[in-house]
Parts: sequence; C-alpha cells; structure tokens
Amino acid sequence: MEKKLGKKIVLGLMALALLQAPSLLFAHKSNNERLDAIDARVQRVERITNNQALINMSQRIDALQREIQQLRGENEQLTHELNTLKERQRDQFLNIDRRLQNSSTATITDDPNAVKTNSTISNDSVIINSDSVNQPNDVTSSSNQKLATTSGAMVSNSVSSDAAQDYKNAFTLLKQGKYDESIVAFNGFLQVHSNSKYASNAQYWLAEANYVSKRYPQALTEFTKVVEKYPASSKVADARLKLGFTHYELGQYEESRAELTRLRAQFPNSSVASLAQQRLERMAREGR
Repeated sequence: MEKKLGKKIVLGLMALALLQAPSLLFAHKSNNERLDAIDARVQRVERITNNQALINMSQRIDALQREIQQLRGENEQLTHELNTLKERQRDQFLNIDRRLQNSSTATITDDPNAVKTNSTISNDSVIINSDSVNQPNDVTSSSNQKLATTSGAMVSNSVSSDAAQDYKNAFTLLKQGKYDESIVAFNGFLQVHSNSKYASNAQYWLAEANYVSKRYPQALTEFTKVVEKYPASSKVADARLKLGFTHYELGQYEESRAELTRLRAQFPNSSVASLAQQRLERMAREGR
C-alpha cells in the first residue's frame, strides 16, 4: 500500500515536472534573450563611449594644435620685436659713436686761444715784475696798472681753464661709456660754468648721455634746452634731430614726424637731413 502511494507521488511529481518543463524552457529562453539584449546594449554603450573618447581626444589635439600655432605666431612676433630692438639699439650706439668721434677733436680745441692765452699771461707777469724793480716811480706806477690788468686777466683765464678742464673731464666720462657719471659731471659743469663757451656743447652731451641711457623723457627736456637756450649753437640742428628720435622712442610718432620733417626742410642738403629722411622712411615701413 505504501509502495503504491510512493509510486503515485513520484509519478505525480514527474507529471508536474513535465507540465512545467515548457514554461521553464520558455523562461530560460527569455532570460537568454534578455542577456543578449543587455550584452548588445553594453557593446553599444562601449562603442559610444569609445567614440566619445576619440572625439574628446581629437578635440584636445585640435586645441593643442591651435595653441601651438598661436605660440609660434607669438614667438615670431617676439623675434621680430627683438630684432627691431637690436637694430634700434645698434643705430643708437652707431649714432653716438659717430658723433663722439666727430666731436672728440672739437671739444677742447674749439678754443685755440685757451692754451696760448695762459702762456702769454705767464710771460707778461714775469716781465712786469722785472720792470717794477728797475724802473722809476712813474714807470712803476704804469707797471702796477698793467699788473692789475694782467692779474684780472689771469683770474678770468683761470676760470676759463677750469671750465675747459671740467668740460673735458665730463666728456671723457661720456666717451668711456660712464653715462651716469657723465650726466652728473655735465650737470655740475652747467651749474658752475653756465656762461662758458662750452655750455651749449655741455648741454647737448648731457641730453645725449640721457638718450643713450634710455632716459627718454629727460633727454627730451635736455635737447629742448639746447634749442631754446642756445639758438646760435652749432649743436641746434643735431639737437633737433635727436628730438625727433626721442619722440620716436617715446612712441610719439606724430611729434617725431613733424620735427624730422621740419628739420629736413630747413637743412635740405645736410647730414642731419639725411638722417632725418632715413628715420622717416623707417617709420613709413613700420607703419608709424
């Protein structure tokens, strides 16, 4: 009896399993399809992700290329500006060197009587002292008067000699490239020897020392003083040329062009006119 009951249970379970088998197969198939769909979606997402990564990488590469091109352009611009600066600096030093050479022989020797006068005064004083001992009173009185006159001349020429030496010292500092020291020396010279015949030259070289030292605002002031305080000086034309150059260095191109144009018209066949024309042509090339 029990065996029969056990068989029935087994048979029932088997029948139930057989009945559920199709649904299990269907469920298994459905799960497989879902897994395939999920796998396909994962692959699609991976492809999209990979494509997006490639796009991002491509965009970064494009951005880097643009940045490199921009840096190359900036580098070329900096190179051009550096070359322009070197050319300008070379022009400045060539100009100051040429002017120093042209003026080195004319600084102290532009007064040919300076040394001769001192020598003459020295000889006259000896003669007068000798006469004062050997001559009568009336001659002595005349000699004393001559001695007084000669003594005054000696004082005057002593001052002149000091001015010449002070000027020479300041100019030597300039030639040696000691621009700061030469500026101090020329300023001191102009304070002590404002009425000296070397004053206009000293004023010009003071301006030139400031120009070479790139103290352009001060150079502008000092060159202007040459033109305004010493209108009869031979340095006026040079000072006006450097006024045009200084305006250029300060970026004041309209003022520079006006000054150089006036100078060229006033001295059409001079060296300063040629230099003014060269700078005007350079400004035209630069689009100034």
